[in-house]
Amino acid sequence: MPSYSMITKTQIKYLRSLHLKKYRDRENVYFAEGVKLVNEALSSHIPDIKMLLYTSENKQHIRTELLSHNIPSIELKQEDFQKISVLKNPQGVLLLIKRPVNPIPEISEFNDLILILDSIRDPGNLGTIIRLADWFDIRYIICSSESVDCYNPKVVQATMGAIFRVNIFYTPLTEFLSILHESGKSTIYGSTMNGENIYKKQLKTPAAIILGNEAHGISLGIHQYIDENILIPNFNNSVSRSESLNVSMSAAIICSEFRRNKV
Repeated sequence: MPSYSMITKTQIKYLRSLHLKKYRDRENVYFAEGVKLVNEALSSHIPDIKMLLYTSENKQHIRTELLSHNIPSIELKQEDFQKISVLKNPQGVLLLIKRPVNPIPEISEFNDLILILDSIRDPGNLGTIIRLADWFDIRYIICSSESVDCYNPKVVQATMGAIFRVNIFYTPLTEFLSILHESGKSTIYGSTMNGENIYKKQLKTPAAIILGNEAHGISLGIHQYIDENILIPNFNNSVSRSESLNVSMSAAIICSEFRRNKV
């Protein structure tokens, strides 16, 4: 049976502090908020759910649905829940989850596609890329240390539950790519403006796909590790065409093309 209690002012202050990365890092936890994310977390059987918080209005539903999960739970008034929530329109249910702390796998484990993200800064972009990785069965994402925190509440929300199924690691990319390149284990592709037309290439796997920063692309120090540059061509030849694709859009097209080539 889960335990139930009312929330205190100290607990509200603590939970509000977790909106900030430095406190999430210190406590090694993150939020999953909303009915869909809570259900995705439970159906994904993730370990170390520390706490369930719900509003009084949802009390009967939450007790019925989550009784068998044995999660410590706190009931809140709507106004207290709004102080903790990161959503404009809170749904009245939230999980506090312990972050996984795992080392980056050995190079030998990267035997399919992996995504390498170089200074992706927008939470929505990262969340969408994580969701895409889940859709295309890409199990690993390697992020530069400068990329946005994948446990930022906005990122978690944008993943729509994919964050529970994709392994995400942060590391200095030059060190990681140097080892990967030297191993010869994967072909390293860079999404660049001077690459070859992706639709005319025979794409190889295992592969590592580097996606660069929204404004500046792939960092100069990383180009030396790229084996092949790829480009999504622009089919609009008019002067008023778009300058570039959003990085999450590019990720979708590139992942789709790699999977299509594999079929």
